[in-house]
Amino acid sequence: MNLRTIIIGNGGAAMESVMALRANGYDSEIHLFTDSDLPVLNPTLLTYFIAGKIGLDGLFPFSGDLNKKHGVTLHSGSRVVKLDALEKTVENAADVKMAYDDCIVCSGASPIIPPKYKKYKDIAVFTIRSVNGYNGAVELKKRISPGKKALVVGASMAGIKVVEALRLQGVEVTLTDTQPHVFPFAAHAKCAELIEQRIEENGVRLILGAGDTDLSQYDVIVVCVGVKPNMDFIDKTQVDTDGGVLVDKFMRTNRAGLYAAGDCAQIRSDVSRHVAPGLWVTARYMGRAAGSNIAGKNEACHEVIRHNITRFFGVDFASIGHISQGDDGDDVFEMESGGKYCRIIWKDGRIMGINLLNMPEISGILKSHMQKSSELSTMAMCKVFDKYPPIQEAFSKRKC
Repeated sequence: MNLRTIIIGNGGAAMESVMALRANGYDSEIHLFTDSDLPVLNPTLLTYFIAGKIGLDGLFPFSGDLNKKHGVTLHSGSRVVKLDALEKTVENAADVKMAYDDCIVCSGASPIIPPKYKKYKDIAVFTIRSVNGYNGAVELKKRISPGKKALVVGASMAGIKVVEALRLQGVEVTLTDTQPHVFPFAAHAKCAELIEQRIEENGVRLILGAGDTDLSQYDVIVVCVGVKPNMDFIDKTQVDTDGGVLVDKFMRTNRAGLYAAGDCAQIRSDVSRHVAPGLWVTARYMGRAAGSNIAGKNEACHEVIRHNITRFFGVDFASIGHISQGDDGDDVFEMESGGKYCRIIWKDGRIMGINLLNMPEISGILKSHMQKSSELSTMAMCKVFDKYPPIQEAFSKRKC
């Protein structure tokens, strides 16, 4: 029986879908619709390109022509304008309309740019989600040089990596956010204060908890305040949506034959706590599950704990699980010594969230312990306890 699967998008979720389909014996047609003419981009690498740490080729992690390798018919350079989940058809702006048996929406997300950052027409406004175009990384790199002034809006993980990249190019940088501290959704206030000190030591001006900022003094503005799913081509009367296209843990929507994966997808609330959204690795797991299930498997999306593990200005920072500027748990352990910081929050007898500064050797172990995904977790915890006895004492008190 000759079947046809259509994949919308060209990111990590899309490519994992393709590879999972073929790896699980799917030998029918695969068509990929995308408005891009580039290979699969990993957007988390864009700041490394801006900083000069990698070249343009380093932005594309999949080697070779994967579409050709896996027998995919590519429809590129034209965006999808309509998905009819009842008729099971996809149509793009080039007037290509095609029916499908199964479809995976991997359309990703677009950066949010608040209107006030567009009113100064002579100031270039950028986001860190694309390579080319008027607000892409290539154009930003052309615009920056030592002595230029940049405003980075959004003290998020993406924002701080942009700040570091610009400082490495000699740019004078101001970082602003309406929240009172950096990393408002990933760092406790105490941890954030230590990070802020390090940022300022590297010549960055901080404007936190502020409203309007005079934009006329800057040469470029980089906005890192979040993204919104690309799903304007979907009829919301046909497909359940919320903050994204709603799917179950098998990546199935409410319509037969229609799946979604990656940044455009939102796992329904009954299972969403098990999968961290907005991560490159999560998008790939979601795509892999969708492709496998169309090929006849019964594969749930791999569980991924919400985590951010990164390095900037010589600081190793890890945020694992759910943590905020305040304390929402039942019990807290905190340790600060010699430039290192650890905060662990428990709720209902389980670890709820972790913050670490300059303790990279234990972040993976603690993440594994939270997942309890292998017996090795308990053995590995001994390494943590040997190096940091106060953490062992904290765990012993709670019998974790």
